Amino acid sequence: KYYMETTVSDICVFMNEYASLTYAEKWDNPGLLLGHVEAPVHKIMVALDLMPEVAEQAIEEEVDLIITHHPYYFHLPSSLAVTDTKMEVMYELIKHDIAVYAAHTNLDAARGGVNDVLADRLGLNDVTEIPRKDCPEQGLARIGVLGEPMELKDFAAYVRDQLGAAHVTFAGGEEPVFKVAVVGGSGADFMDDAMAAGADTLVTGDVKYHVAQKALNMGLNLVD
Repeated sequence: KYYMETTVSDICVFMNEYASLTYAEKWDNPGLLLGHVEAPVHKIMVALDLMPEVAEQAIEEEVDLIITHHPYYFHLPSSLAVTDTKMEVMYELIKHDIAVYAAHTNLDAARGGVNDVLADRLGLNDVTEIPRKDCPEQGLARIGVLGEPMELKDFAAYVRDQLGAAHVTFAGGEEPVFKVAVVGGSGADFMDDAMAAGADTLVTGDVKYHVAQKALNMGLNLVD
């Protein structure tokens, strides 16, 4: 039998059906960054970031497409001259006909995506989406409840163990943890929405000092 080859375009269509680019935050830059849309795809590599060692492995493994979570460029450079390591990596990938696709906040938001997986890993029940104004058709953050309330310190240790983290940091008061919002990545911008949805605790990442102070002042527990 004759089979049509899968192309970069086919993968883009599939990814967009699962995690639509319209779900992404406005500042984000997901989608196809590099490659011929009609190029055949036989082997795909998945990575969190397109680091030089990832590109090197992709070349060694004769990969056709790299799908990353974080976009290689959030803001495209004004010049294609090789003046840094990032552009050097791009040139090497072009030489070896390797395409690059990113699924970032659109994958965080998608049903069955990053935030649903995180909510599941944390054992949250009755999980729902927290609405967002910029994308009313698909929320990004999730909120759910624990089987029973926990002290914040115990919950932080639980998050650490469930996510296989070396350590976590947390901020909060005496308020027990029960209704939990979760946002993968740097989700501090969702603190107000989490509070409005009734969350007593937000689990997210990349929390800065002044953000933790704000959470304390709001009465919101925060686990980073």
